Amino acid sequence: MEPTLSSPTYRSDLSESMTKANNRNFNYTMQDYLYSRKPDFWVYLYNVSEQSFDVFRPPLFANIHIPGRTRGEVYVTAARLPSPLLAPQGSVDTDEISTQLLDTRRVLMDVCNPDNLSLDQNSVTAKPTNIGNNLSQRGVFWSLNNPPTEEEIKAATLRMEKHFNTVLEKMKALETSDPKGLLEALSPEAHTAADYFGVETSWHGRRSKPMDCPQCGERIKQGVAFHKTDEGGLCVLDWARTVKAGARTIQQAIDAGAFEDVAEARAAMGLKPSKVAPVVDSEE
Repeated sequence: MEPTLSSPTYRSDLSESMTKANNRNFNYTMQDYLYSRKPDFWVYLYNVSEQSFDVFRPPLFANIHIPGRTRGEVYVTAARLPSPLLAPQGSVDTDEISTQLLDTRRVLMDVCNPDNLSLDQNSVTAKPTNIGNNLSQRGVFWSLNNPPTEEEIKAATLRMEKHFNTVLEKMKALETSDPKGLLEALSPEAHTAADYFGVETSWHGRRSKPMDCPQCGERIKQGVAFHKTDEGGLCVLDWARTVKAGARTIQQAIDAGAFEDVAEARAAMGLKPSKVAPVVDSEE
């Protein structure tokens, strides 16, 4: 006689008890006075690079998105956090959540470079724990000022340029010694570094979005002030930039109807008014 197999029975009480045993019910209260006090100061996170980054710092932050600046901007503001930063901290002994006060400068320093245990953003880490975590050398920095000072922007830019030069030197060495290794080492950051310095190499060329000229209809690069036509002439789209570049004179711009007089043309180019010698009447 074959033994009969009993079907498994679901025990909701056992499942619930196991869930409670592994997931403690913390008593979280918002009545702590720390949550109603004003911050001592604010700490700002900036980026002078065109690259964007995503930093994950759970349980404080699931994701911090640091956008890249657009061309024409000096920097972009990524975040503003109060100091001290209030962080909930659970206790398995009392099933209560207490509040931990964090130095926001250190929190954002960890975002910029987790290997930097100081508050000096120019500090160099001899032995980094992970390649790519150091955003301080990629244009990201924190500041107590809004907007940041010129010195802070300059320091962040210098760190970024130094890193970009290191990346380009590595690509240059691989280009001549190990072409196969170059293809494997190429990254978006290498192209960003080449774009930043305007470098054209075998692995990076300048790219520009083409467009149809609104005046003559020819295919041109986007954003140009003027271009040569197939017939050999010059098609001007922006007279102020064209004159400033020396391709045409102010008088030619006035004759074309772009400006009424010299004063208007110089103002459009951001130049100071020309000094005209005053006319002095002389008595005979």
